[in-house]
Amino acid sequence: MIRSWRRVLHQYRRRDWREGLTERGLIRRGQVWLFAAGLAAIALAMFSPIAALADKLFVMHMLQHILLIMVAPPLLLLGVPAPLIRLLIVEARLKGVLTRLTDPLFAYALFVVNLYLWHIPAAYEAALHDELVHAVEHAAFFYTAVLFSWRLIDPTRGWFPLWRWPPAKWIYLLVAAPPSYVLGSILWVSNAVLYPTYAQAPRVWDLTALQDQQMGGLLMWLQGWMVMMLSLIAFFRWYDPQTEQA
Repeated sequence: MIRSWRRVLHQYRRRDWREGLTERGLIRRGQVWLFAAGLAAIALAMFSPIAALADKLFVMHMLQHILLIMVAPPLLLLGVPAPLIRLLIVEARLKGVLTRLTDPLFAYALFVVNLYLWHIPAAYEAALHDELVHAVEHAAFFYTAVLFSWRLIDPTRGWFPLWRWPPAKWIYLLVAAPPSYVLGSILWVSNAVLYPTYAQAPRVWDLTALQDQQMGGLLMWLQGWMVMMLSLIAFFRWYDPQTEQA
């Protein structure tokens, strides 16, 4: 078994397939690792102790959602080779549909409405107690994040620009921060436990249900802060005249 793996590794090094694809313009440097990191983020969210603790600790459920919203979608979009995704879009005749679904105003509204909808106590509790609803919740978070991120990243490299105005990406990210700030702040400062399941769950790490909720709110608030930092990076990328715009 070990010898077989050694042979595979040797062939990988000898052929250096990534360099060949990079030189031919089919992939960009680091794309393989970005895509792998996106898959790892999904695995971490769904199959690690984070997932096991999500029904006992609100803060771990928020961490799971951040991985599905903030981490995995942009990494996967950055890691998909443009020629491959263009081919898939053409073959499936999806360009018109994606143009509408990823319209910046529509994608933003869908992302925000979905975020708030699933944090209504009745919807949140339903997801905690029904596996199918829980799966729908996670899928909704992931795919709305993909649609929101699509125009920022444009994995097709030119087919889906975020308006033809240089600071558009900065503004688009900037307006994405307040919804997380507001929702996180509500959860952070609340003096009442909003989700009964966590009030009844066995205590973990000596956290009270209210402390757990406040930590989850703080984590969501930090998610908004991270979006704000990304918007500043996008601004300076736009502002630098030597940086090629996507």
